[in-house]
Amino acid sequence: MKKNITRVCILSLLLIIISTIIILLFGRTYNVKFVVGNKNIQEFTIDSGPGEVIILSKKIVGNEYIVKLKSKKPGKVSVSLNHGDYREEKMLYVHKSMIITDNNYFGASTCSEIIPISLSLVLLYILYILIKEYRKSKRENIYQYRNIAYLGIIIFISFFTLNNIISIFNYHGLFDTIGNTIGSLSFVSIILFPVAVITFILVTISNINLIRKEGLSLRNILGLFLGIFICISTLLPDWVYGILMKSQKIDIYNLNGPGPYIYSFVETLIYLNIAYLECILIGTIVVAIKSVRKKIEYNKDYIIILGCQIKKDGTLTPLLKGRVDKAIEFRNKQLKETGKDLVFIPSGGKGNDEIISEAEAMKKYLLEQGIDENNILIDSRSKNTYENIKYSYELIKKKNANIVFSTTNYHVLRAGLIATEQGLILDGIGSKTKAYFWINAFIREFIGTLYSEKKKHILVFILIVITIIIMIGITYVANNT
Repeated sequence: MKKNITRVCILSLLLIIISTIIILLFGRTYNVKFVVGNKNIQEFTIDSGPGEVIILSKKIVGNEYIVKLKSKKPGKVSVSLNHGDYREEKMLYVHKSMIITDNNYFGASTCSEIIPISLSLVLLYILYILIKEYRKSKRENIYQYRNIAYLGIIIFISFFTLNNIISIFNYHGLFDTIGNTIGSLSFVSIILFPVAVITFILVTISNINLIRKEGLSLRNILGLFLGIFICISTLLPDWVYGILMKSQKIDIYNLNGPGPYIYSFVETLIYLNIAYLECILIGTIVVAIKSVRKKIEYNKDYIIILGCQIKKDGTLTPLLKGRVDKAIEFRNKQLKETGKDLVFIPSGGKGNDEIISEAEAMKKYLLEQGIDENNILIDSRSKNTYENIKYSYELIKKKNANIVFSTTNYHVLRAGLIATEQGLILDGIGSKTKAYFWINAFIREFIGTLYSEKKKHILVFILIVITIIIMIGITYVANNT
């Protein structure tokens, strides 16, 4: 990864140098365009000012009157055209380097499109690296938090890459590009709050159902916390705006003061980070679905069945029965396809409210389904998924055995991640279950990847803050120069 970062830095530096040279070579002249149509052109004038430009040529192309200007003296210059009964003015800025920019210090200049083109090339190269790393990591083992991080970051950067590529065709300088970007984020906020409310309602209903089925616990209300967080974050910029409006010390309308820039920083930071978190959540959902749909080879020696609570009479709950039935289904397909049988390892200890262990209950059910007792090993010690995998693996004597685990579909990614934590690369299959289990599972792994891949996310956060500071800084300079 260090090599990739070095390559991105080298590419960025090279493109900055190339862009600077191109703009310095061609930026001393600038074509000012006026849309005139069929109106009578009366007079083009250059008003006096600290800056100075000279006219190189004038021409009409289609419905545009184009005047080619060359810089002569740094400073602001106002140019105007009288056509028909209308007088149109435009402001130019001549830099000390003699580059002419339109409207303000960071406006468009001749060949300035090289800036978004260069940025797009850097972003596309970063995407190429991330996609390459994601595909490599996924081939090695799909059950890794870094796969979620990679995919979420890819989605996030893709949005801005696309937005930047579109801006190439309608480029009016850095100032306008930044304004459009911040404006688009504000527009997102308009549609974001209803989405946040709907998400909050759906997650709350899901968590209520989950609590009814599994009881009250921190992991069963994670979705509720996330829904509240999204709603509060969406409303936070408006609250900050209200506070600044009432402040006697900060004027948010004074472009020469800090007020509007403080608010713009807070607003942009919040919306960018919400967008980033949403991309990570999307990445979590995609990887979770991919982990369930992954095609499993029929070459397994063992299948571990992960336990969950059984009924009071010692029989299987529908959730656990689904896991066992999925394991039997896989075994029957493998037997039919390859003729190879496998060994079942039902895993699960005895809870305080259970008359027998989950493993024994599953073994009894397997025997009832015609599975040979010699093909069943039981783990009756485990109390959670981590121990399910750990103790079940200890029962396997064969080296380099091909192993698959059977659980519920929403739990496949979680179980695979836990296996990876133990240094094991296992395949997983999942039985169908209710949708409300999925929602909480997505949120749990979303939080898990934020913690596990915190270095990547902190780096992205730092880059977001630096980018916003640069954007706001450019806006400040443009408004005060």
